[in-house]
Amino acid sequence: MKSREIGNINEALFVLRHFIDLSAQLLPFLYELENKHDLSLIEKQKKLKICEIYEQHEIDANTSVVLINSNVLELIKTSFQSILHDKRVHRFKNLKKFLKEYDRLKNNWNSIEAN
Repeated sequence: MKSREIGNINEALFVLRHFIDLSAQLLPFLYELENKHDLSLIEKQKKLKICEIYEQHEIDANTSVVLINSNVLELIKTSFQSILHDKRVHRFKNLKKFLKEYDRLKNNWNSIEAN
């Protein structure tokens, strides 16, 4: 493997990890907003911005399987869709699956960085 290819993979890993970390913050917040009955104007704007992030970017769920051997992108996608379209019970169930996988990945990343 050439050094340029390694650089591209490292950059892809960095972007992927950033997106996963960001999703671990945004999706629980979106879940809270979606469960509120009356949103303020600011909350409505924040909800719109979060939705734009996930709706404007086509996510290839297989990317995380190839790069980090995890279906985390599929879990993010499913969580987002579930928060917006499913009943409350299913929303939390899908979000919980994502957060569980996120914790596993984060622990792995912390172990790797510690070595």
